[in-house]
Amino acid sequence: MKVLLVGAGGQGAPCASILAHDKDVREVAVCDIDLGMAEKVVGKIGNSKLRALQLDAGNMDAVAAAAADKDVIVDLVSTDFTEIIMQAALKAGIHYVNSAFSRALWDFNLIQGKKPKLYDAFVEKGLTALLGCGMSAGYTNVIVRHYADQLDTMESVKIRLAKKDASVSDEEEILQPWNPGWSPRIAFMDFVNSTTMFEDGKYQTYEAPFSGIESWTFPEPIGAMQVALHAHEEAYSMPTTFAAKGLRHCNFKYYVNKQVAPLVALGFGSVSEVTVKGGTVNPLDVLLKLVPNPGQSFLADDPAAFEYKDRTKHVSIMIEIIGMKAGAPVKYLVTIPDMNKPRKQIYDLFGTTAVNVALPAIIGMKMIVEGAKKGVIFAEELDADRFIHLIRATGYPNRWQTICVPHER
Repeated sequence: MKVLLVGAGGQGAPCASILAHDKDVREVAVCDIDLGMAEKVVGKIGNSKLRALQLDAGNMDAVAAAAADKDVIVDLVSTDFTEIIMQAALKAGIHYVNSAFSRALWDFNLIQGKKPKLYDAFVEKGLTALLGCGMSAGYTNVIVRHYADQLDTMESVKIRLAKKDASVSDEEEILQPWNPGWSPRIAFMDFVNSTTMFEDGKYQTYEAPFSGIESWTFPEPIGAMQVALHAHEEAYSMPTTFAAKGLRHCNFKYYVNKQVAPLVALGFGSVSEVTVKGGTVNPLDVLLKLVPNPGQSFLADDPAAFEYKDRTKHVSIMIEIIGMKAGAPVKYLVTIPDMNKPRKQIYDLFGTTAVNVALPAIIGMKMIVEGAKKGVIFAEELDADRFIHLIRATGYPNRWQTICVPHER
């Protein structure tokens, strides 16, 4: 398999490392507009399968030319470039996969059953564009499919995600600098932008940041945490994917980040210029100038710190799926522990600890190359059993836990 990897940053760099360790992958062009970053990533990995390439993701013809002899494009850059890179895949006649997408693929008009842009074009060419196959959306969607296949009908899907740094107290957390570990602009604007949920069979949009705040209890040491609606992909795609199952409710909520919330409230998500000492600045540009470059985290991965990070850095994803099975209401409550733990074991397998987004994207990539539904599809449309088999066949140790209980309607 020959891969064009677009992006060598916070997600692209780990992806390159995982691809280098994959026996089914023969060649990877690691592309970035910053050639120096791509070269550093390739140099750190030190595998002859990889070569660095300077590439502007905004130039469709250049991306298509770079993809001409490849089997698939893995797109791990900003969602601003999604449609351009998808068009390049069509021009090159190859498959496409990303880990995130935006509402813009529907012209912002969400209607249950409506196909996203370029759906027909991919079908006509016998190609697959797999959208949102990262951690969440992605791995979470496949798990939802796994349990959806066991239900006769589905009523609701809720996804909740929280993080906690146990190296500092709750009081000290606000003093820590914010570092999302991937595209800071997208990560920040996901707090600022309007959010979508599917409620009573209809899409609902909320303009105010941190709408729908509630308390959700995660496994210790995270515990009870405030969560709120967050700009995310699951609520876009699942209502259509599971329409035949009768899905009526779907939403995603993310923990209310104590570092980010004050910045949002102060207006740092604004792109309108403000006057400062006679000059003008863009608040968002100022913020992003101060946030660490996400690509550096891969280059600075330190095995000596793995045990400490396993003990202090915590991520938990929970999924609640409610439906009917054999005439009785059922609730599945799924808990996914931190996907990057245990770091030492994961690092030995893949040469990186940051596999939570990149590894699901690669599994999805392999599935569409070997044969999947044509057109523009989402992670929950993949064969869940095949996905789970492939990800576990890599040696990846992460396992989710599930409680299945009768549900009072």
